[in-house]
Amino acid sequence: MKNRLPVTNITLVVLTVALVFGLSGCLFSPRAPDGPPDEGGIPWETPVTTSIVLTNLKAALVGEGTANYVDCFTDDFRFHVDPEDSLDAGQEGEARYANWVVSDEEQAVSGIFAEASGISISFTAFEPPDESQDETFRRDDYVLVVDWASGQHVSEQVTYKGRATLHMRKTGSRWAIYEWVDRRTEDPEDFETWGVLRGDYRN
Repeated sequence: MKNRLPVTNITLVVLTVALVFGLSGCLFSPRAPDGPPDEGGIPWETPVTTSIVLTNLKAALVGEGTANYVDCFTDDFRFHVDPEDSLDAGQEGEARYANWVVSDEEQAVSGIFAEASGISISFTAFEPPDESQDETFRRDDYVLVVDWASGQHVSEQVTYKGRATLHMRKTGSRWAIYEWVDRRTEDPEDFETWGVLRGDYRN
């Protein structure tokens, strides 16, 4: 007479096999690639070039998407305002602009979004990047136009102009901004820079 496995042993074997096959789908499934932040409706492209970083930045500003905006920067991001803008802020200059990190950038743009009814932004290349290495920089003149629904400039449209030196780093295939050096441009009209606007919304 053949030996038979006890019922409890058969049950254990069946459960073990089912568990192994059930988990195999989780253990061996490929990891989903990093996608855009979860802000539906705002265009986003994988930033495989520095130009796409700016495209995503513009789309985030127009769509007023904070997560998409912050996605354009590295965790160790630093912002440097034009020294003249800091001096013009007087005693508040250091508190407004010193040690500016990515959390300050997020706070500032969130404050702007809260009071703006519409935003447009354009970048014009002044000095193109060399993307053959994992770090590079590019200089672009920007024109930022904000329609204000509330705040200091309520019901006004205000234009901000400047020149940004954007230091970018590539991680894997994705570029992001790790340093932004903001400067005034030699413009005959008296436009404030984006740096001044940022400082207005840093708490």
